[in-house]
Amino acid sequence: MRAFNVILTVILFQLNSLCANPIQGLFDPNCFVAKSECPNENVTFWLYTNATANTPVQLDPLNLQKSDFPVPRPVKILIHGYTGHRDFAPNTFIRPVLLQHEDVYVISPDYGPLVREPCYASAVQNLPLAARCLGQLINNLVEQGIVENEDLHVIGFSLGAQVAGQTANYVKKKLLRITGLDPAKPLFITAGNDRKLSKDDADFVDVIHTDVLGRGMMHPMGHVDFYPNFGYIQPGCEVEAEPGSCNHERAPRFYAESINPRQEFWSTRCSNWLYFILNICGVDSNDGMMGYHIDRR
Repeated sequence: MRAFNVILTVILFQLNSLCANPIQGLFDPNCFVAKSECPNENVTFWLYTNATANTPVQLDPLNLQKSDFPVPRPVKILIHGYTGHRDFAPNTFIRPVLLQHEDVYVISPDYGPLVREPCYASAVQNLPLAARCLGQLINNLVEQGIVENEDLHVIGFSLGAQVAGQTANYVKKKLLRITGLDPAKPLFITAGNDRKLSKDDADFVDVIHTDVLGRGMMHPMGHVDFYPNFGYIQPGCEVEAEPGSCNHERAPRFYAESINPRQEFWSTRCSNWLYFILNICGVDSNDGMMGYHIDRR
């Protein structure tokens, strides 16, 4: 009986710690699964540059204007997660730093109506639509010669990381790089690779895990997976009222900091999970840099 009580307590704690409770909203009449038609009124795309940081241009995937992309530059696509929108994480952390330090275009998809609280279960069902519409935009940008495929970098946070992975199902050319920032876990643990981020989705997939005991996936998903602070105890979060939410959000915050070339996050390679758990991976070695400037070789 004691063991049962302990297990039950852990399970209840995990459910209570998850803002993205997959059960919540199942019978809410305001939750819906949208029709899979692109373009879609529930999925919009916003272009940011240094000149339009406060006045973004809304892109029409079927009527793209080369004048909105006057000079060739890399394109960073930032995808929000559950309950989010284009001015929500990771955009609020990463977009201003990108525009400050890099000469890039930033596209922020907004599929907020599809991922409203408390509709997590229907939000997961709506991800293929968001991915399909993003794939349509990417295909048109590349086919019309507005953007080179090798200049595209897709960055997704939480559910947005799973959207990034699903986008690979709809692009005609394989993406060069996808970055997953604490990819969402609820309803994805047993999902196939076509439904969640995996290393098959781009030539290079890097993932940062910061809340593996709560909202984020634990197992490796990319070519390189980083687990700062063991992936679950992030500095400053232990004093927060909702430490899980704080841990989860640390992934885009870390990534934003890594864009500044003076900020380096060095990591140590670990050969297996046992060594990782026992913290015997060789803490004195610098095997790779986490974040924006990662060495992809």
